[in-house]
Amino acid sequence: MKVYYNGSCNICNAEINHYKKKLPKINYIDISKNRDENISHLTKDKLFRRIHIFYQGRLISGSDSFLIIWSKLKYWKILSKILGLPLLRQVWFLIYEVAAIILYYKNKSKI
Repeated sequence: MKVYYNGSCNICNAEINHYKKKLPKINYIDISKNRDENISHLTKDKLFRRIHIFYQGRLISGSDSFLIIWSKLKYWKILSKILGLPLLRQVWFLIYEVAAIILYYKNKSKI
């Protein structure tokens, strides 16, 4: 699994640093410094607007990325399962999108 994140965002960076400690075997790629073929088709705005993961041969973006990452973490698995339920998944999607757009515009000058 590869996780693509915006390292120029302090909040994003802090969260990914937490995951790095818990899941060190994942390849974490700071998109403000590096890119690769899995994300080359994304525009700069799409790339920096959400977190992305390359997992099981697919590129997954946004709130679903977190559900997959959390499913790998011992104490977060239950949250992943709960937020993956049909109605709650939609609520989680909306919460993530609001937070992501706020962070994107907050950090846009850094990218």
